[in-house]
Amino acid sequence: MERSNVIYLVPDIEGKMHAINASDIEGLIVAETYGDGDTYDTLTAKCKDGYEMFLLPAGTIEQRFDRTIWRYKYLEV
Repeated sequence: MERSNVIYLVPDIEGKMHAINASDIEGLIVAETYGDGDTYDTLTAKCKDGYEMFLLPAGTIEQRFDRTIWRYKYLEV
């Protein structure tokens, strides 16, 4: 599989920005509620040590990722 030239710049819930190559994105989950009662979007990406999960402010995925492009990796919980 060819490496993508598309880089997504996304904020985590602490405000830090992350540059993530589109080829590394394994899953996008919209607005999942966690044990603390807060609701976050979740992005799972491959990294050199395995996988990394980023908690994003709710609404980030819908603002930055086109559902028609991501189809089966784009989930709503």
